[in-house]
Amino acid sequence: MSLNLTTSQIELLASLDSMQDTMANTTIELCNINSGSFNAEGITRAQEKVIQLFEDVSEDYQTLPLEPIKKLDSNGNEYEVNIAPMQVFRARPSAPLQILCTGHIDTVFPAESEFQTCWIEGNRLHGPGTADMKGGLVVLAHVLKALNSSEYKNQFGFTIAISPDEEIGSPSSGDVLMSLAKDHDFGLTYEPALADGTLAGARKGSGNFSLVAKGFSTHAGRSFFEGKNAVLAISQAATELAKLSNEETGITVNIGKIDGGGPVNVVPDLCVCHFNIRMHEPEQQIQVEKQINDIVQAISDSSGCEMTLHGKFNRPPKPMTEKQLAMFELLKSCGEKIGLNIQWQATGGCCEGNNLAAAGLINIDTLGVRGANIHSEEEFACIDSFVERAQLSALLITHLIDFKSQL
Repeated sequence: MSLNLTTSQIELLASLDSMQDTMANTTIELCNINSGSFNAEGITRAQEKVIQLFEDVSEDYQTLPLEPIKKLDSNGNEYEVNIAPMQVFRARPSAPLQILCTGHIDTVFPAESEFQTCWIEGNRLHGPGTADMKGGLVVLAHVLKALNSSEYKNQFGFTIAISPDEEIGSPSSGDVLMSLAKDHDFGLTYEPALADGTLAGARKGSGNFSLVAKGFSTHAGRSFFEGKNAVLAISQAATELAKLSNEETGITVNIGKIDGGGPVNVVPDLCVCHFNIRMHEPEQQIQVEKQINDIVQAISDSSGCEMTLHGKFNRPPKPMTEKQLAMFELLKSCGEKIGLNIQWQATGGCCEGNNLAAAGLINIDTLGVRGANIHSEEEFACIDSFVERAQLSALLITHLIDFKSQL
């Protein structure tokens, strides 16, 4: 695809040239507010900054309440945790092109984390959320500000949905995202690209589960054989679940945490196993669900323990369809016009792009800054990518206006 830059596009890109320091400084302000997924006070403070970030480009702002998150305590009892609402900004809902832009304000770093503040080292902006994905939110804000000052303003409308629970799998916001997706033509998500600029293409689907075993406690010396060992039952179930992993098909079952047991002279009557499952295809999800239920039933029958499964597949797979590929090719052409070689690759990771794709919305979900070492205290964003990625997105949106009619 050959794309020639118009005078208007050149002026649009030029308006972003001098914004690097502004974007970096805004990102620092946002990242210095801890907003771990379960830090309610911190998320509220960060959301106040998000309002300031997007208030100049949006015409309408609202908060959408989200369902409480269901969790299990160490005794296998389910309880609920209230979370902050989703922030939604809108502009020009009657424009011919409607874009859903998504992102998240939460990070993986809890309030007690030692990784709390930002610092600059050469071209790297280190800090919690600099890449994943507060830097991406700042990029999006400046993209829309630039477009609002251009002749393209009235040719597209947008919804910006900022979630508070993405880093824990979007358990509450996922369904809301899918509902919003149905009213839009394209999706743009501002997760980080890799440090070399590579984007995520196809993504695996994912589900988080917990299996609770309740047995019967007895003295290990006096009445061992009368007991029903919940730890043993969970160990057997975990072993069978792990066998579902298959490198050839891409199905993975990760046993992440097991809680249970106590004194060695007591047969334990409670144990909980937490695990994650990922797969490439929707058909695999159906297959794995049946296999999980068969394993749980078989172990329950053989052990005499009551087994209860909690959780669900909350992120469906995002395959590389023909329409998805066409959107990536359009982005690649945009990149060529500003000297970027845009590449993408499949990944086992998940994000909100999975939810959008499940609703039928084609999307690119790594339009944020270039960066690396996310989910660790070595996280950083490449400072020179703020302007670069903002220009890439701005140019992409100008071409999506015509691209809609080609699909």
